[in-house]
Amino acid sequence: MTEDSQLLRTTETSLRVIEAMREGGDVTPAQLASTLDLSRSTVYKHLHTLGKHGYVVADGAEYRLGGRFYDIGMFVRNREKIHELAGKYVVEIADQANEESDFGVEENGRVVTLFDSVGPSAQPSSRIENYEYMHTTAIGKAVLARLPESRVDEIVDRWGLPAVTDRAIATRDALETELAAVRDRGCAVNDEESIPGKRVAGTVAEDSAGDIIGGFTVSGPAYRIEDTDLHGEFPDILDRVVPEFEAELASQDLV
Repeated sequence: MTEDSQLLRTTETSLRVIEAMREGGDVTPAQLASTLDLSRSTVYKHLHTLGKHGYVVADGAEYRLGGRFYDIGMFVRNREKIHELAGKYVVEIADQANEESDFGVEENGRVVTLFDSVGPSAQPSSRIENYEYMHTTAIGKAVLARLPESRVDEIVDRWGLPAVTDRAIATRDALETELAAVRDRGCAVNDEESIPGKRVAGTVAEDSAGDIIGGFTVSGPAYRIEDTDLHGEFPDILDRVVPEFEAELASQDLV
């Protein structure tokens, strides 16, 4: 029995509808049908089912994603005390660097940012793009550097190496060279590779068994962040604060 034989086509279609609405914003059924190469009747059925459960809202002739997604997203973010504790240390990193800090996790070969802070409190991530490619992010590279080569290959085969910016890694050989550098220095960098004008340093956080929980970053705008910050001060801050998070995590027996 193959993996594809376990897939429900109707569920896959609903997910395609949801993803198309995320990309297109408020859309009409006709627009969705054209985008997804589906019949209007099929699109209507999926919209009606999603709407019944609060995932889609009709606004005149157009449809938009509903607040039910926010409710579920907040549940996922808050379900683990680990993530709540991470928010505390995001604030600590941002305070020490006087720059932005994030905490994110790897899911299905992508990076999801859960918290960010540019001030005295950690907030749920409000990024528009919050499901990022691992090869373009500091957290993603830090995680990839710890994974077996076979798993890295699986992720690259699934998602490719999209050139999100003109500074992003574009080949498997270049990625392996970068991951070797991450292993050597113990910290990953994202030098305008996911967002033009943003420089980021990041590292993984582990539980007491050595399993990766997620990753922390510190970042700032390219016009202000010098190489000495990106490769010196930022990693130094992470080296000080992340072990504090890991120690408190272990003391609270949260994993």
